[in-house]
Amino acid sequence: MNTAQLLFQLIRVAVCGEAPDQNLEDACTAESLDRVFALAAHHDLAHLSGQGASKLQLQDSAPLKKCKNSAMQAFARHTRQAFVLEDICNILEQARIPFIPLKGSVLKNYYPEAWMRTSCDIDILVQEEALDRASSVLTQQGWTLLGKTSHDLSFVSPAGVYLELHYSTIEDYVSESGKKIMDNIWQDATPLSGKSFHMAISDELFYFYHIAHMAKHLIHGGCGIRAFLDVWVMNHRMAFDKAARCALLEEGALLAFAKAVETLADIWFSGAEMDENSQIFQDFVLSGGTYGTMQNRVALQQAKKGGKLKFALSRIFLPYDIMKHYFPVLQTRKWLTPVFHLVRWFRLLFCGGVKRSVHELRSTSAVSDEQQTEAQKLLQYLQL
Repeated sequence: MNTAQLLFQLIRVAVCGEAPDQNLEDACTAESLDRVFALAAHHDLAHLSGQGASKLQLQDSAPLKKCKNSAMQAFARHTRQAFVLEDICNILEQARIPFIPLKGSVLKNYYPEAWMRTSCDIDILVQEEALDRASSVLTQQGWTLLGKTSHDLSFVSPAGVYLELHYSTIEDYVSESGKKIMDNIWQDATPLSGKSFHMAISDELFYFYHIAHMAKHLIHGGCGIRAFLDVWVMNHRMAFDKAARCALLEEGALLAFAKAVETLADIWFSGAEMDENSQIFQDFVLSGGTYGTMQNRVALQQAKKGGKLKFALSRIFLPYDIMKHYFPVLQTRKWLTPVFHLVRWFRLLFCGGVKRSVHELRSTSAVSDEQQTEAQKLLQYLQL
């Protein structure tokens, strides 16, 4: 049993209800647990390796203690986040600002225990026109605004918990058809029972958003094991209408990708048989960690653009659909795009972007022909 297989089996014991057996206990030596912990930590799942290992009759060892300690740390992190999430919901409800909790804030309720679904931050969506008011309300309550991106504001609470306050769910440069679907999120949303401004969305839209978010991260270098475990949980622990999910995924051009994700999730967490395409997919995901790698991103983009030269040119002259998110003024003044190419190059050279650009250039050169071939196969399989 290799390291990845051992990690998946421990997760099945921790989350999926699989009973441990003697073969698993025999495989969990101090050395193998050390390797499992390293891989699990790379994907923010060390706590689940610890939870799975705690159900086995194992001799005490430093790696075992490390795994178990990670479970206790995850529980403490969840407790702090849960308290802060409740506080945010009360603040926004009292301020009469409609909001929708996203991602782990919802998914944790479908895991055997909520602390098992870790999150680095809390994700909440508000309407763009309410963004300034929501920001003002939070800062009045002691939250610190850290910055703004093309789709969210980042905050940190007095307790040190991070919040991403989204005002957009998916950019059109990631998926034009996906953005059209997600633009209807507020028409889909309904208040929770007993609430007026705390909203929830339909199962099929929530599932679509998760798959679209995975696709976004994948084309940027990886999306981590946890996202696949979420898919397994959504398909085994939630009531849903499969036809409704599939119809929305097909409309958003993500049905093939979703099926590939579901297949790999079932291989990992239900013990289904591995096939050639899933093996390529697995290798890519495992190498990327929670947030992906530059090497993976460059390999996929080279395959998508048609080679190293075309990819390099696309990075020098970013498409307008991406530029307008970096420079919002372009959304109403597209004719200024050449000027803002110069602004972007200036920032890369003189405002801290050189290191990243050099890293990307080195990654471009380092991608082998074999890696590019595998990336092409993966893109064809996923139909991204």
